[in-house]
Parts: sequence; structure tokens; C-alpha cells
Amino acid sequence: MLSAWNIVGLLLWIALIVYAVFIIHNIAVRRSRIIINEHYNFTFIHHLKSFVQILILFVGIGFMFFQTFKTDVNTDNVNITRSYQPLILDTNGNNSYYVRIKSGSNPNLNQSYHYLVKGKRLSVSSNDASVLVGTSNAVNVQKSAVKWNQHLADELDSKYQRAWIVDAVATYKKSFWNGIGLHAGHQARRYTLIRVPDNSFIYNK
Repeated sequence: MLSAWNIVGLLLWIALIVYAVFIIHNIAVRRSRIIINEHYNFTFIHHLKSFVQILILFVGIGFMFFQTFKTDVNTDNVNITRSYQPLILDTNGNNSYYVRIKSGSNPNLNQSYHYLVKGKRLSVSSNDASVLVGTSNAVNVQKSAVKWNQHLADELDSKYQRAWIVDAVATYKKSFWNGIGLHAGHQARRYTLIRVPDNSFIYNK
């Protein structure tokens, strides 16, 4: 766990398990008493109590499942950090390029982008990245997760001659509500923007 707030979610799950055991025991005890004392005469009150107890349990489980497994990310519940680096020209012996695009055997599957920065070759799925070519500013960023800063892009264009990458990482804030879903402090989403001067610096494999 990356934050003490996640203990809130853990305690709530434990409380639900304890409550589930309690109502099973409680219903069984009341049922036994009715069988012994009232000869199977199950009253409306007995059924109503059982229904309310089970309803509360299912509402609690539904709420916790929603909080734990939801993938909704917005700028209110995450912190966004950005890091940027210049791209380094790479070569395969015949071509020089900034980005190598590799496709699988099935053209409908996702592509992967491979690039070189500070002597390290890195790769990222096209699901989590965009390639920005030339003077185009049509940034295909998942804005629900990462709020893009166009002013920063313009500065990087000037500094690195339109050959750079930016990694934007959204991390769940360490808060009570994120703790309920056991998300506090965990990475929510990562998005990479790759900028190249023009299509001649892209190598398709």
C-alpha cells in the first residue's frame, strides 16, 4: 500500500465480511427460535428484518466494488507530473529515425513506438501514446486523464527542434475517497507524447 488512506478501504472490506457473517448467524438464530417457539410460523417482521439486512449488505458490497474497480480518472482525484527529454537520432544501419513503429502480425492490433533517449531505447504501446508530426498541434491526448499544456509543447518545439517526448503520469491523490477504493498513491494512468519534425523521421517496421 502506498498510502495509509488505503487502510480505510481495507477496514471497510473487513467490516462487510464481519457484517455478512453476523446477518447469516442472526437470520439462522431467529429462524431456529421461530421453528421451536412458533412451529414454523414465520412472521412478516422476520422476513422484513432479513430483507433489510441483506439489502444493506448488497448495497455495501456494490459500493465497495464500484469504488475499488472503477477506472474513472479526472483531474480532481489525481496529481499529474510531467517529465520531458529530447529524442536522440537512432539508426538501423540504413535509415536514421527518431521513432520506430512496430506493428503486430494482425494490423488491427495495437502498435508499439520505440525511441532513443539519453542512450536508452524505450518503447510504449500506441494505447498509451501519440506521435505528433511536423507543425501539427492535433494532440490526441486522453484529456479525461491528462490535461495537456499546449504552451509547454510550444516551448519544447523551440528548445529541441520538434524532437522530444513528454511522459505525463497521473497518480491518485492520497485522500479519504481514494483510500476507500484502495487507490491512494497508486498510478492511475501514464501517457507519452512523442514529437518528431516530419514523417521522414518515422521508421515503420
